[in-house]
Amino acid sequence: MNRSAWVVLLFIAMGVSSVAQTLAINTSNKLYGYRNSDGGWEIAPQYQYAYPFEGHFKRFAVVKQDRFWGCIDVRGQMVVRNIFLTKEEAEVAGKEWEKGEEPGKWVYPAQNPASEKWGFVDYYGNWKFQPVYDGASRFEGKDPMSFAAVKINERWGCIDGKGVMVVAPVFMRREHATNAGYQWINGRHYDTWLYPTQDKSTKLWGYVNYLGRWTIPAEYEDYDYFGSDNNYVYAQVKKGGRWGTIDRHGNVISHCIFFTREDADYALLQLEHQRPQTDWRLPVSDPETNKWGWVDYTGEWVIEPIYQAATHFTNDTGLFATAKLEGLWASIGSDGTLLSRNVFILSSEAWKAGYEWDNEQELGHWLYPIQNPETKYWGYVNFKGDWVIPPHFEDAKLFIYTWNNRAAPAQMDGKWGCIDHTGQFVVKNIYESSSEAQTAGLRWAQKTKF
Repeated sequence: MNRSAWVVLLFIAMGVSSVAQTLAINTSNKLYGYRNSDGGWEIAPQYQYAYPFEGHFKRFAVVKQDRFWGCIDVRGQMVVRNIFLTKEEAEVAGKEWEKGEEPGKWVYPAQNPASEKWGFVDYYGNWKFQPVYDGASRFEGKDPMSFAAVKINERWGCIDGKGVMVVAPVFMRREHATNAGYQWINGRHYDTWLYPTQDKSTKLWGYVNYLGRWTIPAEYEDYDYFGSDNNYVYAQVKKGGRWGTIDRHGNVISHCIFFTREDADYALLQLEHQRPQTDWRLPVSDPETNKWGWVDYTGEWVIEPIYQAATHFTNDTGLFATAKLEGLWASIGSDGTLLSRNVFILSSEAWKAGYEWDNEQELGHWLYPIQNPETKYWGYVNFKGDWVIPPHFEDAKLFIYTWNNRAAPAQMDGKWGCIDHTGQFVVKNIYESSSEAQTAGLRWAQKTKF
């Protein structure tokens, strides 16, 4: 037998039609079919959508009929039942048919139209795993370590190739369960991979391993991940409205005292950089009393919460900050000692006093105008808050210079003038405004003749 005869017999044996088939749409009913080389319908137009034939030895085409996708052969026979939601899923099944794979060696998610439940079928449409799930995705991996994500009672888990639930349905999203399934394939230790999920009854968050078993109880209002690769040792969690940090065993690294996740993360950074615990402190309020103090990076109080307000130490490691007590501000040292009396109206004034202390300025180098809360008269204090010029002015402003030739606008008998550091008027109080007095005070300080 010659070579041409063998080729003809081979094509006949493979069941391949010698008639060309071209995808076309019927303009009258808007359905797709396939025409032969003469322009006639080889396969009648009956599909809502269709693709050209593909394959080498056993050709097939992906078609959509009755809202679902399947595959036909060159004779128009449905070789892959139209049970798939996507063209891509049907195409995978068609390639399996082309290779002559045994039906059921690989199965596909499918929905039962009657119950709207999901199960898994072979490419002929026979149920391999009954439709009992609220959702399902395709199998991943290779047997015997293959899995598919399935949904039960609004939560996702994973079944293996035998239909056994290997990842408990505790995950809120399919992607999370699929991620857990890949960890199951990799066979990581249970405590290496942890994922946050929410308890259905309490609505609180905890962490589960890749089998879906709780490893850190669900007792948190909000959560963060253990790093993007799920290998990081620490995670921030929220409890009682505040943030703290735990390790992957659930041990508390810093108490839930910080206002934001970023603050808790910032505190953890001090631990990771091995900063001495007493070198860093952050102002926070006590959730029970709403009083302010400072905590170290573990969330323990280093300066007790007895203040109405508090500010940061410089870079949170500086030697002074400011605190509000009985309505007025003071500067405070890193050990909680008040560096000044609480006499300042503004935090910025108390901070300036602390800055002067920190730079070991001579006491009285700078004087601060302060109003006596009882008499409502104004005087001047040093950075410790002690009176240097007694409060007997109706109003007072900052000194123009810090030391030599100091002058400050002050009001007495309804008129403004300027006083020196002893409290004596060096510019008579004859002006209507403090700005006029300040201009005259500048000329006096510069020894300019009036």
